Amino acid sequence: MTRHHVEIRTQGPRGQVLIDGHDIARAVTSLSFKAGVGELPTLRLDLRLIDVTELGSAETQVVLGEGVPEALQALGWTPPAADQA
Repeated sequence: MTRHHVEIRTQGPRGQVLIDGHDIARAVTSLSFKAGVGELPTLRLDLRLIDVTELGSAETQVVLGEGVPEALQALGWTPPAADQA
């Protein structure tokens, strides 16, 4: 399991959600944190998706909201090559 450094900061009306130093707050619609005795803490992030459209029986197009690609890349995601997108 990959571990990341996470900071959640409140600064007036706008906060920051930093993952490994990258602010992904504009992509986050909500978050929740759970910690229990004897359990690893869990941070759940809900990210902004704009649209999921079925193009045919074997294809689906997912349109990501502003900041979501950067948020996913901060977590280790590699975007598909341009000819696959």
